[in-house]
Amino acid sequence: DAVCGIIWEMEDQNLYTHQGAYATYLENKMIREDNLNSTIDKAQNLYRKELEWMRRQPKARTTKSKSRQDDFYETEKIAKTDTRKDTLELDFEMKRLGNKILELKNISKSFGSKVLLKDFSYQFQRGEKVGIVGKNGAGKSTLLNIIQGFEPKDSGEIETGETIKFGYFAQKGLQYKEDERVIDFIKDISENFPLANGRTISASQFLRLFLFDDQTQYSPISKLSGGEKRRLHLMYVLYQNPNFLIFDEPTNDLDLPTLTVLENFLLNFQGSLIIVSHDRYFMDRVVDHVLAFEGDGKIKNFTGNFSEYREQKKLEEGNLKQEDKKAKTSEEKPEIKPAEKPVQKAETP
Repeated sequence: DAVCGIIWEMEDQNLYTHQGAYATYLENKMIREDNLNSTIDKAQNLYRKELEWMRRQPKARTTKSKSRQDDFYETEKIAKTDTRKDTLELDFEMKRLGNKILELKNISKSFGSKVLLKDFSYQFQRGEKVGIVGKNGAGKSTLLNIIQGFEPKDSGEIETGETIKFGYFAQKGLQYKEDERVIDFIKDISENFPLANGRTISASQFLRLFLFDDQTQYSPISKLSGGEKRRLHLMYVLYQNPNFLIFDEPTNDLDLPTLTVLENFLLNFQGSLIIVSHDRYFMDRVVDHVLAFEGDGKIKNFTGNFSEYREQKKLEEGNLKQEDKKAKTSEEKPEIKPAEKPVQKAETP
């Protein structure tokens, strides 16, 4: 949205060109779909009328009736246009959360002389959505690994609630066996999945929710595209029914419909959430708290979204510059000594 001036959209075997940024494209797309639906409604009304005429007409056609017949078939084609899209809906039954969630106490971690974490403490709350930001190599993924026990800490304590079940969406992607089929990969977790309304759905039905048709379900995972593998990975994480989600760069390679639904799901997710991402828009939509890795083991704890954190950081940096400027100005000014009063000699009587 900040960079692009023209958007090309590929949909239904057509290429649409939108002048403007991504937000403008979304508006144009909505207008186009509304116009199409209006055209279809009019065509359906006309189709019903013309269908009666077609049924009444004799087989022999005049030139005029032949033209009307051609128009009828064109109207029929528009009237029967299906604008319904396959949608991904996520309404799952989350495992219960206890009172104790996750607490980090004085966690430190270094690699040689490089300090990533220094006496870092934080207590996660129920339903809290925390975004972790910082430069590459600052230690964001290391913190995620330490939390889950994948990597040892140098010092400190981690207390994890008994009811906590992590769901980890990692950057490295899916780990699967050679020639393993999509359906078998999911069934290894469970044959069925619980929904929020008390019902269950099968692994195959769950896959259809994530837009995997029957043919794709019985295909090897190795044959999937990069985006399909990311979607399957996301599905794999959620299918395990976690109540504490940890997402490391989740927006990479997800198509826009899936990404939009993921955002809405995370907004309604009742469990706790940690997200590492460079996607400003995604972070602003989802998180309500920011842990910012600012280097040398320093982690800033900020209540608010990513844009609010950036504004606060700019303000603080501006204030520091003003203070430095004042300090330098005062150092450069020569010290002005008060004028010495002339010594008056006492008068001799």
